[in-house]
Amino acid sequence: MTKQDEELTILLTKLYAIQEQVGAVEKSSDADKKNRAASAGQVQMGKGRKGKKTGSRFLELKSSIIDRLKSVVALQEEFSSSVSLDPKVKIATQAEIRELVRQAQDEWGELNDMYKKEARKKKSKFTPEELETQ
Repeated sequence: MTKQDEELTILLTKLYAIQEQVGAVEKSSDADKKNRAASAGQVQMGKGRKGKKTGSRFLELKSSIIDRLKSVVALQEEFSSSVSLDPKVKIATQAEIRELVRQAQDEWGELNDMYKKEARKKKSKFTPEELETQ
């Protein structure tokens, strides 16, 4: 376990404690909180073949959106740091940023639709913790 993983586990444990104090979730033991926090990074979503397929699609979309946003940030930093760019290069960079943002928005819409559809179901393929993670 790396230092980041340990810090993340500590922070998630504190978050679960805060949620209990606020009344958002039921009270649980410290060991249970630590187990939930430790297992949060190893998400296996869904029950059954169809649920796992939907869960893996959800995680694929989520990681794709994150990658696109990282690309946008890198392009913006490059764009803002270089003052003497050719106007054609600036326009091309701006168009690329817009396209990445548009694709991320489309994927976000699909992700949101998947979540809403699953949250409305009475008999979900996901546990309440998995839905909370989503």
